[in-house]
Parts: sequence; structure tokens; C-alpha cells
Amino acid sequence: MTVRTALITGAAGGICRELSRALAARGERLVLLDRDEIALKELAAELSGATEVRAVVADVREVARLEAELGALTGEWAPGILVNGVGGDTRVQSLENLDEAFLHESIALNVVPVLTTMRLCVPAMKRSGYGRIVNFSSAGGRTYSHFSNAAYVAAKSAVLGLTKQAAYELAPFGVRVNAVAHGPIATKRIADAWVDRPEEERRAVLSRIPVGRFGTIAEALGSVLHLCSEEAGFTTGTVIDVNGGLLI
Repeated sequence: MTVRTALITGAAGGICRELSRALAARGERLVLLDRDEIALKELAAELSGATEVRAVVADVREVARLEAELGALTGEWAPGILVNGVGGDTRVQSLENLDEAFLHESIALNVVPVLTTMRLCVPAMKRSGYGRIVNFSSAGGRTYSHFSNAAYVAAKSAVLGLTKQAAYELAPFGVRVNAVAHGPIATKRIADAWVDRPEEERRAVLSRIPVGRFGTIAEALGSVLHLCSEEAGFTTGTVIDVNGGLLI
């Protein structure tokens, strides 16, 4: 297997933390990016025994910082794999209680960094004739959300549009671009928000999930790992739903 460099944003938490471990075990070189310096450096130290690791402490909303950090990734450190795992919003708000600030904030966190990292990584991928890009959308971006608000759903829907257009443009160059739309996965962020929900609301949410429970991080990981692999060479512009059977 060819060793490639994988850039993972939001690497220090949730699904992407386990993804980092899995890619390290697979032998990939890692660039781990997160704004949580303590958690990021702990993860980098853990994985440094298994593979080469660079830790980049940065907020993905700082475009100039991303341009500088990713511009320095040249040669063998130029990413052949990009996973855009940053995003989220667990603020439950009805439409009439939203204002434009919610939308701008959600787009700045969930959409703009996807465009930024793709445009910075794609030139090297095109030159090498190989790339795997996986963008995190959400079941909310495909339908609606029980855990958030319309601004978040709009942002995650935009991620799907970015993914499909990029997939169309980059397919001739060997670069595959896909998205994963996770349903309710039992990450710490979701668990923290869940504990504050009234029991009646919890029952109502679970009743809409055919398997009757939240997914585990391990269950969320498999599709992402596949899309990062060489075996996903005939898969592009797709959205993989990992949602426990929610009807789309």
C-alpha cells in the first residue's frame, strides 16, 4: 500500500479522533488539525509511535492561518487524503427565534472551511493524479434536525452541494470527493445536549430512528474509512447515510 498523508480537521474529538487512530494503524502519515491544543497534542503524542504526525493548532474559520499552514505541506506532506470533520451546532432553536447571525455563524463553521481546505489541497492532488476527500454533512443536511436549527441544516445542505460540484470537476484527475451524512451518533457533544432534553422529547426522537438508538462512534467510522481508501476509486459525488434507518 502506498503511504499517503491524511489531513483531518477536527481531529481531536469525536469521530475524527478515532479516524486518526485508524488511519495511523493503517500506516498513513497524519496532519491533525484542531483548535483544542491540549487534546490535539495528546493525540499526536499517542499516535507518533505508529506513524509520522504533525499537529496543527488552528481554528478552521481563520482562512489566512489555514492558507499558511496548509501551504507549508509540500512534498510527501502534501495531503492525498482530506477529511473535513469540523462542524456542528446543538442549539435547538425554532425558525422564528433565529436571526441572520445564526446563519452567518453556521456557514462560517460548517461550510467555508470545507471550501478553503479543498481549494488548498486539490492542486497537489491533481498533480499527483490521486485524492480522497470526505466531507462531513449530516442527516439534518439531507432532511431536518432534532438537535439543532434551520441555519445548521442550511449549512450542512450546502456542504452536499460543494461535495457534488467538486466531485464532478475533479473526477478526471483521479480525485474522489464524497460526503457522509451521520444521523445521531453518541459523541460527547451529542450526549451533553441529550442529557438536557426532556424525557418526552427523548422518546419522540428515538421513536423516529428505526433501530431505536443512537449510533456509536465505531459505527460512524466505517464509511469514512472506506471513502479514504484506494478501494473507493469508483465512488465519487456520493452521500453515505449513516443514520439507523431514518427515511431520507
